Amino acid sequence: MHTPRILFSAIALALLIGAGPDPDRAGGRYRMTPAEGGAFLRLDTQTGVMSVCQRKNGRWACEAVPDERRALETEIDRLKSEVKRLEELLALPDPGTPDGKDKRAHRSGPKLSLPSEEDIDRAMDYAQRMMRKFKDRMREFKDSDRRNL
Repeated sequence: MHTPRILFSAIALALLIGAGPDPDRAGGRYRMTPAEGGAFLRLDTQTGVMSVCQRKNGRWACEAVPDERRALETEIDRLKSEVKRLEELLALPDPGTPDGKDKRAHRSGPKLSLPSEEDIDRAMDYAQRMMRKFKDRMREFKDSDRRNL
């Protein structure tokens, strides 16, 4: 007859032991560390957010500490997406592929291409003609200036 009582007591004891607080959470959600001037640094153990807590006008107030790491990670992610967008726009070969093949045919959006040799020759001829005209005008200007003296 004592067996059910002992069994019931053992089960109740096991439930009570298992129902205790989690050792990781025993300290609570926040960890406080003393800082200069009577302030405290507060760490939120669930989110990782740091705050400075200090007494202002007779009340305690906590202000979040700027997280530079998070700002840097956000900027890195933004720059990575910008690099990817520019690579797609310029249709550069993907250095990550073993063959390094050009992916222009597979991308969407505007397609840019390098000028041909003929395009470069035309541009150089145009620049050369423009420089000749400029030199001719400068000669004319000097000649007219000499005549006026």
